[in-house]
Amino acid sequence: MGKERDRKREAKCKNLEYGDMNPILSLTKFDQIGIAVSDMDQAVAFMNQSFGIEFLTMEMPRAKAFLRGKKVEFIPRIGIARVGKIDLELIQILEGDHIVKESLYRNGPGLHHLGVYVDNLQTAVELWKKAGGKVVQETAHPDGVGTVYLDTENELGNCYIELIKL
Repeated sequence: MGKERDRKREAKCKNLEYGDMNPILSLTKFDQIGIAVSDMDQAVAFMNQSFGIEFLTMEMPRAKAFLRGKKVEFIPRIGIARVGKIDLELIQILEGDHIVKESLYRNGPGLHHLGVYVDNLQTAVELWKKAGGKVVQETAHPDGVGTVYLDTENELGNCYIELIKL
């Protein structure tokens, strides 16, 4: 059964014309790696003691979002560290509903998203939706920051792509 699956995958790959691909969103780099955690203090201590990574942690203000089309509110606690050219984000949801909370419930702590900083969040989301893509969560934070988690569940499993407007 595994060999048949591998043969089919190889046949699909051979038929792809990579030069002819027109991506929906042309991403040249990822700016952030997001990790869902259930205990921020424990995760920060582990990362510091094990790898020497120091995080700035903060409780963010209550925010409103649309999660799978439903209006929700949540309070996140985040930890941010710069590792090379990437922002490493630890995220814990203290209160309310959020895609991170769903992910923790389904899968436990771990890799949650790859984040991309965008200049125009609305345009990026419109392009995604116009091509048939779906959005799992859209958030407009009180301080003007906006984030959108693209629905990549079927393709990437537990890892989302997050568009971020700072």
